[in-house]
Amino acid sequence: MRAARARSTGWVALAAVALGCAGAPRLGAPQATDDERRAYAEAVATLADDPAATQRALERFLGERPQSPLADDAAVRLAELAVARGDLDAALRRYGWVEQNHPNGDRVDVARVEMASIELSRGNKAAAASRMRRVRMSRLSSAERRDAYRVLADASDDPVNKLRWLAQVRGAETDEGALALVDVEIDEQLTQLDLPDLVRAADQIGREIPAGRTLLEAADRALDAGDLEAAQPLVHRASRLALAPAYSARLTTVSQRLRLQEEGPVDVAEFPTLAQALAHAAPSVDGASGTIGVALPLTGRFARFGEESLQGVLLAAGIFGEDTGGRRVRVLVRDTAGRPERAARAVQELAAEGVVAIIGPLLKGECEAAASAAQSAGVPLLALTASEEVAAARSQVFRVRTRPEEEVQTLVYHAIRNLGAQRFAILYPRDSYGLGLRRLFWRAVEDQGGRIVGVASYDPDATDFEQPIRHLVGYSLLTEKEKEALKEREKLESRARRLPAEEASALREEARAMTGPNEEALPPIVDFDAIFIPESYGKVVLIAPQLAFHEAVGATLLGTNAWNNRDLTEIGREHVDGAYFTVHYYGESSLAPVRDFAAGFDRAYASPPDAFAAQAYDATNLVLVQLARDRTTREDVREGMLTVTSYPGVTGVIRMGSDGNARKRPFLLGVQRGRVRAVE
Repeated sequence: MRAARARSTGWVALAAVALGCAGAPRLGAPQATDDERRAYAEAVATLADDPAATQRALERFLGERPQSPLADDAAVRLAELAVARGDLDAALRRYGWVEQNHPNGDRVDVARVEMASIELSRGNKAAAASRMRRVRMSRLSSAERRDAYRVLADASDDPVNKLRWLAQVRGAETDEGALALVDVEIDEQLTQLDLPDLVRAADQIGREIPAGRTLLEAADRALDAGDLEAAQPLVHRASRLALAPAYSARLTTVSQRLRLQEEGPVDVAEFPTLAQALAHAAPSVDGASGTIGVALPLTGRFARFGEESLQGVLLAAGIFGEDTGGRRVRVLVRDTAGRPERAARAVQELAAEGVVAIIGPLLKGECEAAASAAQSAGVPLLALTASEEVAAARSQVFRVRTRPEEEVQTLVYHAIRNLGAQRFAILYPRDSYGLGLRRLFWRAVEDQGGRIVGVASYDPDATDFEQPIRHLVGYSLLTEKEKEALKEREKLESRARRLPAEEASALREEARAMTGPNEEALPPIVDFDAIFIPESYGKVVLIAPQLAFHEAVGATLLGTNAWNNRDLTEIGREHVDGAYFTVHYYGESSLAPVRDFAAGFDRAYASPPDAFAAQAYDATNLVLVQLARDRTTREDVREGMLTVTSYPGVTGVIRMGSDGNARKRPFLLGVQRGRVRAVE
């Protein structure tokens, strides 16, 4: 609001506002006399140099001329002075005086907006909304209406109404920088609405911006749910509405998503392996020339990951001068600190510097903010996140990190096609990671013709996994008679422990051959060929021995990138032998691109690269390939990115979907005699 701005911009600005706004009454309103105008001008003349003197002069003016057409102006200025010195109660009294004594004056609606703003600053949303209901928007200037719409947006608890008022704020805003920030806020608000609310919001906004963007967001949600019939009319409606220039390309993006879903899902397991992709000539980056931006968290909690990523970018760009192949690449770097607002500002600054593309950020929240800013600025952004939502609805945004879905597709493909597995079990932690991967793995198994025959979960903090393991191998399904038979078997096994080795072995064989009352096998019954454990290596080395202890043996263990640590084999030992897991990057690969990358990284930084450095290296090279092909404008780079197919990156084979989401075939590793080896 204007009073709040007075504190931040100083007394000079407030004086300018005071002089500029006085003496502009509504058509037909009483006119101030020359004497009143002169007295008012003298009262505010000292505002910049002596606010206290101005306050006394305005109070004197108000006391002598309470019915003057300029009295409400004087009261509003006194209220603003009160706000500037932090006395909000005094400000409310002054604004209230205007409302009571000059209800038809030209400053009463401004006073109502400012009173609502003060109530809002105190957390009184209901009081703010009540005051705003008395505001007559037609009596406000465009800047004042913008402030009023902002109060209405901030006071609204209804997300649909909040979006409607933000649309009005946007329509009244003239400053480009502020406009970009409002667009970021609108984008954030859109993410909080479900599909029905998005449609309702678009209906309320009408034909103005961002109704079209809201409908496209709704179409994306419908596509997320696989509802093509719902998405199609939403896209059609959006195509008939005004779109901000930075968002007009989103129509194309959503249409591409429609086509992708009509074509069916992409299974990265059917991509060529990296070795197969390298049989063809890899795209060259020689001769690449241009300026690229980098927006990464280089301070704060996630600085280590940002620094690793930056090192990958700099290595790809040839900054260290090793065999640059004629590359002339300039890199501009900004620190996001892992914060969304810093990420958005970083993108805006880099775009203003003329970069052709931006690499980063890493975290989902900062990626969302950066993506909105990149879309507004019309600059391609290669986000290093696994979250598909970042790119799905933005034509300028690409996502290049390996996704969990791609890991499980690769695992299941290998298990079914190469190991002959058909029946699968899942043992997972009851947290978001475990639940998400359980869903993805189940879907991948069914898509590839396998069956899930057992599922068990455990508390994420557990160290004893007896109960979920026993559940998997049938102990929880025993009848009373089967339990009695099992007790007899356990007695035989107990006796065997006290006998000499040869006799004990014979007795154990007898125990294992025992059946239940219907001549059926007793637990443990391992009726699955493979078991998927979406856990960290630290938990896997606890689970694997307990599987063996409870005789849940014979099934192949399957895992994800979270298993990638030398402790898996050093602690898990024989219990993890024969296991398979995927990784985002395998530094020990003998394939030339990976070997050259690892060696170059070690020469530059005297340390081995990790997956963060590798994915940033790949993302940078994807941009450099476009520059090397003389695609030197932002639009050229964006269009070139959409043509990427089977790119042999150091993090695996990459194909860019038309929705901006990269599909990758990750590396598959296996444990053989205590050593981890590449399977393909």
